[in-house]
Amino acid sequence: MQIKDKVAIVTGGSNGFGAALVRRLIHEGARVIIGDIDKKAGQELETELNKNNKINAIFVFCDVTNFEHLRQLFEIAQNKFGGVDVSIVCNNAGIAQENEFYDQTDRWVNTININLNAVIKGTQLAIQFMKKRGGGVIVNTASMSAFYPLTVAPVYSSTKRAVVGFTQSLRDLNDTDKIRVNAIAPSFVATRLTQEMKSKQFEEMIKKTGYVHIDEVINAFIMAIQDDKFAGDIIMVPKTNRLKILPRSSL
Repeated sequence: MQIKDKVAIVTGGSNGFGAALVRRLIHEGARVIIGDIDKKAGQELETELNKNNKINAIFVFCDVTNFEHLRQLFEIAQNKFGGVDVSIVCNNAGIAQENEFYDQTDRWVNTININLNAVIKGTQLAIQFMKKRGGGVIVNTASMSAFYPLTVAPVYSSTKRAVVGFTQSLRDLNDTDKIRVNAIAPSFVATRLTQEMKSKQFEEMIKKTGYVHIDEVINAFIMAIQDDKFAGDIIMVPKTNRLKILPRSSL
């Protein structure tokens, strides 16, 4: 799919590689709805991207655990961009909380709600809207921790493994409805999310693995969107310049 003149939705788009993806999509000629709970960063990004009286990006406050908020992203996209249907959806919002399982509170429930349940609902909504226009592309954010679990964040790893399985299970949508669903599984990127991980165990892990450059992750997203051969595929970004495609398997 060509990105130029398409309308995209990116959740978790105010910061990190969500914001980098928004910038890249607009550079490629798309118009983007940015959904996020970070109003300040989202509004600043919107201002940055809208120049010369041209509306390229619209920030919308969106708590992805509120499914009505998710639905509004699609409705606002249609209303604000002249009735043009959404062709690209990136379910990118996510959190990682160290020891969210072991501290005997229910913080881990929020990890599941944001990292998995919102991805499922966002995908359902995207399919619903894309069927009307004859197809589209959905890209979900997974993680290399789906394959190399984080002992400091077992629920986080579980949600990312679930995103991988969920995405692979939707491969046939390309044949039935011309909707391609893929996922990107990056290793650690130096973003606010990873900087909030303070444990010695995590620091030791970073010393061994290092960070993946953010451009590598964004290139993987663009590949998943543009290259029509990817459908139900997982593009892994374990290290810089070492992009891999997870082999397909199914029952």
